[in-house]
Amino acid sequence: MTSINTAGSPVSESEISATLASLRECFEGVRRDVMQRVRGRLGNLSADQENAIDSLSHGIIDKVLEAPMAMLRNASARNQSVFVLETVRRIFNLRT
Repeated sequence: MTSINTAGSPVSESEISATLASLRECFEGVRRDVMQRVRGRLGNLSADQENAIDSLSHGIIDKVLEAPMAMLRNASARNQSVFVLETVRRIFNLRT
């Protein structure tokens, strides 16, 4: 496991991975909550329609998370890992 030292504060790859996982879980929870709330208004859907809605919602989450996840992955290369990790955790209220 590699650690990056920025201003005396090491950030391990496992910390970055844990934050990435926590970020994805946060957005997945929002996605599930919204899907559950909206499902009743949609009426009876075919399996194809259900799959299309599920795929669409996952695609939106993936696109929204693209930039913050890339920023986290690349932070250690720019020696900004502590700052970026803490910023992402604060913005999304993550507890890792």
